[in-house]
Formats: sequence, structure tokens, C-alpha cells
Amino acid sequence: MLKGKITKQYNTGSWIGGAKDLLGRSLFYVGVINFALLAVTAYHTTLRDVLSVWIPWLTFPIFMGALIAIVLASMVIEYKLILPSTIAYLNSQSYKHQSLLRMQLDRIEKTLADMKKEGEDK
Repeated sequence: MLKGKITKQYNTGSWIGGAKDLLGRSLFYVGVINFALLAVTAYHTTLRDVLSVWIPWLTFPIFMGALIAIVLASMVIEYKLILPSTIAYLNSQSYKHQSLLRMQLDRIEKTLADMKKEGEDK
């Protein structure tokens, strides 16, 4: 009984989701700029002096190249593993919450059932 009250979802329309999605998509660009600025700052204020003891050949271009490689590897992992799961989850949520596609599918199924019933009556 308590589980149903805690896990119940509410249909609030699309404006909350739309605003959150737009903000999240916009923050991606802010994040890229922030990451680049933090990497430059970290390298020139701290990492260059600390890492030069163990990795003297680590220049700034190599450091940035390594960071870009890490980002590209995370993109591959995201694309190969996480994105399919996210799409499956969003599809299940969309079907559960009376999406336009589901409503159209329900109408098609009703029409087919009516046509089948009419065919059997003849």
C-alpha cells in the first residue's frame, strides 16, 4: 500500500519535462566551456608542477589530448551501453503515461477488433 503511494507518478503535462530537457541540453554547452577552462587552470596552476616530477614529457597539448581521448572513450561507452537502456526506459515511460503514439495504437487496435467482429457476424 505504501509502495504504491511512494512510486506513483503524476501526469503534469509536457511543460516541466520540456523545460528540464531544454535546460539540460543547454547546459551541455556550458559544461564543455567549463571543462576546458578547468583543465587549463588545473594544468597551469597545479598539475604541471606535480606531474612534471613523474611525467616530465607531459606537455599541455599532450595533457589536453589525453583529456579529449577520455571524453571520446566515455562517449563510446555512453553510445554503446547507456543510450540503448535509456531509450528502452523512455519508451516504457512513454507507453505507460498515455503518449500520443499509445492512444493512436489503442484506436487502431479497437478499429481492428471492430472490423474482425463485423467480419465474423457476416
